[in-house]
Amino acid sequence: MSDWKRTLEHLFSDEYRDRFKKKQEERKEKLRLKQFVTEVVEPAFEEIAEALGEYDRDVEIQTGKNSAVIRVMHKGKEEFYFGVKIKPYGERKFMFPVMPIRDESGQTYRAIVHLKEVKERQVEHDVTNYTRSELIDAFLFYYRRHFEWRH
Repeated sequence: MSDWKRTLEHLFSDEYRDRFKKKQEERKEKLRLKQFVTEVVEPAFEEIAEALGEYDRDVEIQTGKNSAVIRVMHKGKEEFYFGVKIKPYGERKFMFPVMPIRDESGQTYRAIVHLKEVKERQVEHDVTNYTRSELIDAFLFYYRRHFEWRH
């Protein structure tokens, strides 16, 4: 068999198609890292900000490459702080089916909630696979708890 026929045979083999499909999936995961903040977190925070404006709240949103923070201000003072940061984690298996976010080098990341008022204990609320709506629900969960603790 000539070389070009072997190449063609390889191109249509199950092994080649499986490897190609796996590479495509890996590319999608790498894009998730770059897109999660801009396509999920930022729009969720903008929606929250718009709604809170109706309740005499000013909102500041700060975004970075791998993070976003929303600060709720009331009467000129910070009332509530909620951040989502993409943090690197070592390869490990999760108890629950969490699809980790990966970068170009294959490093695994998770999107973790950070609350300013809880310095003494770390909140490890993983929002890696959340939709915009689920992220808004998470914000509201912690914002409601804040009111229960402070008022």
